[in-house]
Amino acid sequence: MKKGNLKYSLDHNWVELKRKVVTIGVTDYFIDELGDLIDLCLPKVNEDILLGISYGEIESLDVLHDLMAPLNGVIVKVNSGLITTLRALQKNPFDDGWFIKVRTADPEQLDALMDEDEYEEYKKSIRKKGKEAVKKKGKVKTKEKEKGKKKAKAEKGKDKAERKKKPERKKKAERKKKPERKKKVERKKKPERKKKVERKKRPERKRRQ
Repeated sequence: MKKGNLKYSLDHNWVELKRKVVTIGVTDYFIDELGDLIDLCLPKVNEDILLGISYGEIESLDVLHDLMAPLNGVIVKVNSGLITTLRALQKNPFDDGWFIKVRTADPEQLDALMDEDEYEEYKKSIRKKGKEAVKKKGKVKTKEKEKGKKKAKAEKGKDKAERKKKPERKKKAERKKKPERKKKVERKKKPERKKKVERKKRPERKRRQ
């Protein structure tokens, strides 16, 4: 199979047209993104597929993914043996790794799909977006970590401050004031005794000569 003759959808289907019969599979990029495969569910012959609608499922250890139809048509053949050989699909999803063959009444539908160069650019844009998303997540995580550290520091600071503070001692109940002693009634001062009236001095008697 020449990859230069393939067309690609946004859902990572590869499409090859031969005499109005379209062979559909998925790209190696898609398989790599899924990881280790564990199951594959494909439709039956004579079933219709519709553009943008799931026509099957593929499951890996990490995710269950719908297989989206890249165009409209009727299934004429199914690679049912692929279900038991998922390792072969994982190694080479092209050539024998095809899923279904579809007869389409409108081959011009393929004109809306990407060629190889366009698909390569599309993959690059997806990878770029993925890296940017990872960076944003990393920044968010670092911010959250910083906030967490700040909170932890603040909490530690509060704890230390609380430890330093001595628990306030309960104020001792104010001692009951002793009832004021009644002042001793001042003893009535004894009335001052009247000073004895000084006796009038007798006139000195004249001595007889």
